[in-house]
Amino acid sequence: MSPYLPSLARRASHEWTTPIGLARQPHQNGPMKSQWIALTMICAAAAPALPAPNVQVELYDIDPAGVTAVAPHTQVYGHIVYRTDAPVRFVLLPYRNGEPVLDGFYNSGSPNYLPGSGETIAWFGFDKPQTIDEIRAVANDFHGNVFAEDSIARNLSWREGASKPQAAPWVEPLMKAEKSVVVPPPDEYDWFWTIVTQLFFLLVPLSVGLQIYAWRKLDGGPGRLARWSGYAMGALWLFVIATAMAGSNLSPIWIVFLSPFFVLFLGVLLVGARRREG
Repeated sequence: MSPYLPSLARRASHEWTTPIGLARQPHQNGPMKSQWIALTMICAAAAPALPAPNVQVELYDIDPAGVTAVAPHTQVYGHIVYRTDAPVRFVLLPYRNGEPVLDGFYNSGSPNYLPGSGETIAWFGFDKPQTIDEIRAVANDFHGNVFAEDSIARNLSWREGASKPQAAPWVEPLMKAEKSVVVPPPDEYDWFWTIVTQLFFLLVPLSVGLQIYAWRKLDGGPGRLARWSGYAMGALWLFVIATAMAGSNLSPIWIVFLSPFFVLFLGVLLVGARRREG
């Protein structure tokens, strides 16, 4: 048991309750619409409320301490003590005047911590000059929903020429312990979505293969449509290559998302052409 855990009783935690989502109902007109609305309200009222996760977090200490300025790329570490009955993540965030400071910000991220109690570490830094007046430790879930938070007021500036202080004795042991945490897959990400994701990626080479085959085999009206599809696919690939060379790491996602439409369109052309031949 950590010696810091009893102090959690002195801290107030902020709990967050996940609202129950209502299933989207099909559009109806006239009296049927009113009946669907009434049925939805009755089901919502009868559904049991989800219990709020019981999460407590304390920002026990901050490092560096006793300084007001540090050099850019200096990391600020937070010693976090927690107790939770739900899977949770911990992040350390900088604030100024009650608003998060994100310009030049980078941080440690977090693994998933299973229900239980203990202590851990999180950190953040800036790659450019910046100023903050508050540091918050935030406990959230896989989707970023906040369960609890705690803060320490700290005026700190990142500026060129400032010294980089030595880390506190508790930083290294907690960093090693944090790296040993096994990250389980989130409950929301099950085998079904894994299969769907893999199928989307497999459709990329399939769409290219179908496009080449349709271009070479089809003629007449279907052939013209296949060639227009080829021009569109070629333009898409040129766009993705050009933007990737410019530094974008998101542009390839367009190919992944649009490949199913190419596969569907070309599949319809090829099946239709074969039926006409038959």
